[in-house]
Order: sequence, then C-alpha cells, then structure tokens
Amino acid sequence: MIEVEPTRPKKPTPAEDREVDYLICKNCTTPSYVFEMEAGRITEAQCLVCGNDEPSQFLRGEDAGSEQD
Repeated sequence: MIEVEPTRPKKPTPAEDREVDYLICKNCTTPSYVFEMEAGRITEAQCLVCGNDEPSQFLRGEDAGSEQD
C-alpha cells in the first residue's frame, strides 16, 4: 500500500485575503460597488455615475487616501 500525503490548499496572501467593499473611480471619485476581483487584482469594474469601465482607473476604497497626485 502506498501512502499519499494529502495536498494542502493554497493559503491566500494578505493582499488576496483582504475583503474589498468598494472601489473609487479615479475619473469622478465616486464609490463603485459593481466590480470583480481575482487574486487581489481588479479584473472588472463599472462606475454607474460616469460610465468608466477601465479596471486600471479604479482604486480600492481603503487605498484611496494613500495615493498622492
């Protein structure tokens, strides 16, 4: 009989583990609740105010105050 060790599920990294409640649209600074994330990255987002749908043009809600322009 061959013994096989059970595989352990991958632990999420701290960035993947954080739950994001909303994003901030960089175009109009409106909170957006319509988005998808995968592995801690924004993959889809939609601003219902200005129509922005470019994922790179959104910030995570908790990160919004940390960026300096």
